Amino acid sequence: MSHGNSNSRRKTPPKPPAWRDDSLARIDFHGAAGKVTGSCYLLSTHDTRVLIDCGMHQGGKQDRALNSAKWPFDPQHLDAVVLTHAHLDHCGLLPRLVAEGFRGKVHATCGTCDLAEIILRDAAHIQESDAKHKSRRLQRAGRPPAVPLYVMRDAELALEQLEPHEFGEFITLAEDLRVRFHPAAHILGASHVEFRIRDVKAERSVVFSGDIGRVGQPVVPDPQPPQGADLVIMESTYGDRDHRDGAATLDELADSLSRAERSGGNVIVPVFAVGRAQELLHAIAMLEQEGRVPRRETVLDSPMAINVTDLYTRNPSCLGETTRARLQGEVPALMPARLRSTRHWTESAELNERQGLTILSASGMCDAGRIQHHLKHNLWRTDAQILIVGYQAEGSLGRALVNGAKSVRVMGEEVRVKASIRTLGGFSAHAGRSELLAWIEGTGEPRARVVLTHGEPSQTAAFAEELERVRGEAPIVPELGDRLFIPRSGRAFELESRRR
Repeated sequence: MSHGNSNSRRKTPPKPPAWRDDSLARIDFHGAAGKVTGSCYLLSTHDTRVLIDCGMHQGGKQDRALNSAKWPFDPQHLDAVVLTHAHLDHCGLLPRLVAEGFRGKVHATCGTCDLAEIILRDAAHIQESDAKHKSRRLQRAGRPPAVPLYVMRDAELALEQLEPHEFGEFITLAEDLRVRFHPAAHILGASHVEFRIRDVKAERSVVFSGDIGRVGQPVVPDPQPPQGADLVIMESTYGDRDHRDGAATLDELADSLSRAERSGGNVIVPVFAVGRAQELLHAIAMLEQEGRVPRRETVLDSPMAINVTDLYTRNPSCLGETTRARLQGEVPALMPARLRSTRHWTESAELNERQGLTILSASGMCDAGRIQHHLKHNLWRTDAQILIVGYQAEGSLGRALVNGAKSVRVMGEEVRVKASIRTLGGFSAHAGRSELLAWIEGTGEPRARVVLTHGEPSQTAAFAEELERVRGEAPIVPELGDRLFIPRSGRAFELESRRR
């Protein structure tokens, strides 16, 4: 298949479905509606089609099966893709989109583009490796080999289509559509994206929140509320609760590290390589410098996390003021005193025979990567601690541990859970309930109409109830496949259900 950039080669677009009277645009919810992962929204005007995020579905087998399902749109007919940030559940299917015909630009912040290079290459490597191992088993059984979702060549082609931008810069996607990025905290380069949609009669502002981060994170700037928006498509991951405050979470981390020093056991921390790993390193170093914990050997066992940590020096515009000062040498850099980074798998394997370590390893939901080796070798130990510091999707190994499973299957082997499982909620990179409310209330007057996505049904329902109580208006809650029509004026945003 040719990978030229000319739009003239695209097929004639299919006839769009009937538009509602006075509709300026519409949004189709193709991911993260009624669930947390797989972020994907199609914004269509009468002339332009833009995909906001193209994320991988994570969690149980049923969710993962969506990654290979037929696209509900034709990739060849998309004009552009806009990314809120570089987590896999927001950008992880881009290589497949490109492999199946998308030729437009992928717009994102500079930080997101840099992170996407690491994340998508790593994802392609995992796809190829997993397919190779699975094919061996299938072929021994006389069955056809497994086919990866995409390969490294697809990832490289997708990366060639990235177009980096700074925060606050308006980008013209088409005559009827402009977009700009605003800080959302969460991770390096994360943004909420503001679209300005217009025709000869009207102009409206539509915002996609992406993942909203927390106020006061040590590395990234605070999330910026959207201003003057008519419609906000908003995440609700933690819409049912607030996180523990930072001080209490640091106390819990200090307690875990001190207990481990007394017992001599390992502390295993499943981390997301982007954001969470760097935040944990910062927290451990701060506790060491304050003399609250011993200076144990800390191992960052994730090549991706090591590479991501290096990126922070290249993206000062995406960082908070304190972190920029540290990088410029104005205040002491915060890294654990006995930090060791392990890039090669043989270095990682050697850790299996050692005790007395604090090991940070990916993946964050425990479903893949080197963390599985560490869980296999430590879950059965009574002196080991597993610290859960991030969101665990329904169906993931991490969720099973949080829910108190007595035994789990790791790398094809049943392992008894004897280690202490501890959740440190204050390290979440997602805003909690009160922070979500503060963010949406910061939009100013007149109040934006709110659509809730990116949350499990119970979390979204709880936040919807709270929003209605506070704002006097129930938010719109779409399901997967639903479509929302955006009027040229007023608040009559009409949701069309796929069930009708």
